[in-house]
Amino acid sequence: MKIEELQGKLRQDYTSQRGFGVVKIDEKGWENIYFVVPPPPPRKISEIKGKLPLKLMGEALKVLGGLPEFSEMSELDKLVNYLFVRREVVQSSRLEGTWSTIDHALTPGEISDSGVGKNEHQAVRSYANLLEEIIEQTIKKKEKIFTTEFIRYIQKKIIENDPNSSGIPGKLRTPNRPGSIVTLGGSIRRENSIYNPAPPKEVKRCLSEVLNWLSDEDLAQLGDAGLGLNLPIRLAIGHSHFEAVHPFTDGNGRTGRSLWPIQMICSGNMPLYLSGFLEAHKENYGKALGEAQKKLNYIPMIEFICDAIIESNLEAKITKKIISILENRWQERGKFNKNSTARRTLKLLLTNPIISSSIIEKELQVSKTASVDAINSLVNKKIIRFRKLEKRQRIYAAEELIQILSRPFGSDIDLALEKAELLLNESET
Repeated sequence: MKIEELQGKLRQDYTSQRGFGVVKIDEKGWENIYFVVPPPPPRKISEIKGKLPLKLMGEALKVLGGLPEFSEMSELDKLVNYLFVRREVVQSSRLEGTWSTIDHALTPGEISDSGVGKNEHQAVRSYANLLEEIIEQTIKKKEKIFTTEFIRYIQKKIIENDPNSSGIPGKLRTPNRPGSIVTLGGSIRRENSIYNPAPPKEVKRCLSEVLNWLSDEDLAQLGDAGLGLNLPIRLAIGHSHFEAVHPFTDGNGRTGRSLWPIQMICSGNMPLYLSGFLEAHKENYGKALGEAQKKLNYIPMIEFICDAIIESNLEAKITKKIISILENRWQERGKFNKNSTARRTLKLLLTNPIISSSIIEKELQVSKTASVDAINSLVNKKIIRFRKLEKRQRIYAAEELIQILSRPFGSDIDLALEKAELLLNESET
């Protein structure tokens, strides 16, 4: 990291009185590396330098205001949120370089878990279950949920089943611990890093500053009332400062992105999930984050978050529309009797698109014969197809739903359905 790239006041030497600046650490091999101790997040509009994108913020706020509250969610909203949570954890995980797929998130544990060690299936399912858990907690606690213990719990649950994770789950970076010193980006040489977050000695204090800001109910309420930092601004600033602290050895990105839906719920909104937009525009995200962290210029990040909200909402609407008609579409294709196991399985496929006869038996409380007959009927009507033999079970997939959820952000949904049709028309092997 080049110290010349930092905004003027960030280039000052850190002192406890000032509370921010650059500092070197007394550790062998790191003596010549500067680390950035970030200032607390700004609390007033007047502290944000530059011209705010008022029109863009207005569009983003209109989108957020049009989302239903959790208490008003329809059954379709709940289904879509369930599926979008699983897509979010896959997209967020891929941003960290994992090979996660929507199959990992949607395959039931009874099919995929080997019982030995960690794997991608366990990691993304655990991540998805965590998001659902913290959403429920946030509805009850609102901004009070932002505590150090809560952040540590999130990070622990995210990485504890990740086979590629490093560091101790739930453990903040502290001095003299393996992996406690972190530099970001660049090459193998430490001197070529892009950004050097807070040194271990300052992590706990800096994280507390960010969490105090996030948990400030007055700050949030004034912003939501149009008298301070509105939600898109808070999403941009909170994320920039959390990542600047980088409190853990690993899992910071996924942990930081999990705070966005929490902030949205605190403001009364059903959350939008933004990782798909980030994945599609990763370079722009990195530039905007760098401007916020190194220049204290939040405008590019605010613009990026506004764009993410607007585009993610459009993507969500398109996806929700096709999901809403899938069950009827399948029934028109199959023409199953009203109370048949095959007909009842159609609804089950919306939450369990990767399925086996034993799952149908368990969830619908039917016999083995009925579940196998349902599977055969669904295969014959090109609603599911045989995937593989796993643990002596035949595994099937509702390819249309899987292709809809796994398609690249912003891509044509009809292309995803065409791909699904090709897969469904393949002969069983």
